Amino acid sequence: MDEILDIFDAKMHLIGTAPREEVHEKGYWHQTFHCWILQEENNEHYVLFQIRDKKKGTAPNMFDVTAAGHLKSGETKEDGLRELNEELGLQISIDQLVYLGIRITASENKNQINKEFAQVYLTRNDTPIDKYVFQDGEVSGLVQIKVSDGLKLCSGETETIRCKTVKKIANQMCVSYSDVSFNQFIPRIDSYYYKVFIMAERFFAGNRYLSI
Repeated sequence: MDEILDIFDAKMHLIGTAPREEVHEKGYWHQTFHCWILQEENNEHYVLFQIRDKKKGTAPNMFDVTAAGHLKSGETKEDGLRELNEELGLQISIDQLVYLGIRITASENKNQINKEFAQVYLTRNDTPIDKYVFQDGEVSGLVQIKVSDGLKLCSGETETIRCKTVKKIANQMCVSYSDVSFNQFIPRIDSYYYKVFIMAERFFAGNRYLSI
């Protein structure tokens, strides 16, 4: 059964509801939830990226927001918290989230129109990446990217960085290290990932003022 989503005009005024498939066919504005997980390990600071499952209809095997999903009709932005449990097996409370604001984006891909108001959060969670529980068909792994390396990659200062990765292979969590390049991330028309690393740097520096 297709999910029913709230739809909006370009000024984010609610105008009705529609099935998710129709939302993307006709390009209706809708809401999504994004949450970035930050970590500290051995005095280093990291951002986690999700590796999308190879069976995903769009952008399989590519790096994406740590946890994300559509907000269903009637849900508030806080209700998106369920994505952390569904996709990664994490029990996170709303008071552990830091709200960064709304990211407005529009794109077209293979006759699918995506116009969304993304409600963006970050949270710190130092659970080792091999202890996460991945949702079958959605998530195949995680990439742990050092904040300083992410800034260099997104700014174009370097073309590759060395990262720790965990993937679920034959029901086993396998940790490895590999070189990562920017073309492994889902393409964005703005500097979204760059902004996330900048906010992560500010967060760990103790800055109160954070926004996407």
